Parts: sequence; structure tokens; C-alpha cells
Amino acid sequence: MTDAAAERPHYFRRLITELNRMGGEHDAFIKVIIVERIVKATVLILLAIGLIVAGRKGWLATWADQAQNELNLDTGNNFIVQLLLKLLVVVGNFTHSTVLAIGAIAYALLEGTEGVGLAMRRRWAEYLTVIATGILIPFEAYEVIHKVTLFRVGALLLNLAVVGYLSYRKRLFVGV
Repeated sequence: MTDAAAERPHYFRRLITELNRMGGEHDAFIKVIIVERIVKATVLILLAIGLIVAGRKGWLATWADQAQNELNLDTGNNFIVQLLLKLLVVVGNFTHSTVLAIGAIAYALLEGTEGVGLAMRRRWAEYLTVIATGILIPFEAYEVIHKVTLFRVGALLLNLAVVGYLSYRKRLFVGV
């Protein structure tokens, strides 16, 4: 082994060191992201509990119809709905509300991890937030193109702002 190779740590060691290092002080936008992620995680946990209770009591179908009519959320037969329906067939032993509750809990855990990691100023949380949020942007853009609503446009713009801000301001992908 040469002296240059001995001085430079292995790639995975450098990666772990980078991901575990603490970021700088929080600015106002990071604080907004932290609060948004933790509030969203809390709401999703409450939603999951509500889905389980409502599914067992039979209220879920009634509420879903009311929400669809009130929010004008007629989903039709788009790609995402078809994919979710195939997933439900695979998971067939669970009721629909149980699968939705599990999904809400998993998403809440992701959002909560992002929020707590950002609050602790961890570099890995910045990467996790950018990647997890960025992955969903094409689907959100498709939904906005398919049917424009104020909620969909707002969610897309917020997520674009989060990804853009963290990527540029925190220099996440510079020199990679």
C-alpha cells in the first residue's frame, strides 16, 4: 500500500464521516422545514390511527366519499392508482384501511426522521430530505398537469423550494 493510499481514508469511511458531521446553524428556512416535517409526521400518525378506527367502524367509506366530493379529488384510473391497486392485491390479507394506515405510519416515520435529523443539524438528514422529497416531485408535477388545484400547486412549489434550497444553500452535491 502506498503512502497516498494510507493517508486517504476509504470511500465508505469518508461517506460515513460526511453523513455524520453536523451542519451549521439553522437559518429561518431550515426551521420552517423542521417544523413542517414534524407537524406532517404527527398528522400522519393521527391519520393512521383514525384510519384503523374508522375502517373497523365502517365510517371510512362515508368519509372518503364526502372528502372526494368536498375536495374535488376524483382520481380516475391514472398510473399511480393502478400501481397502488396492484400493491393492494399483493398484500391481499390486509384491509384497505390497514394498508393505508401502514403507509401513513411509514411516511410519518420518514418525515419525523427528516425533521429530527435536521433539528440535530445532521448532514445525512439534509441528504435524506432532498432525496426523499425530490423523488416525489415528478409525481406531483404529473398530478398538477393532470388536474390543477391550489393544494397540488402549493405542495409542488413547497417541495421544489425545499429541494432547491437545501441542494444549493447547503452545497449537498458540490464536488460529488
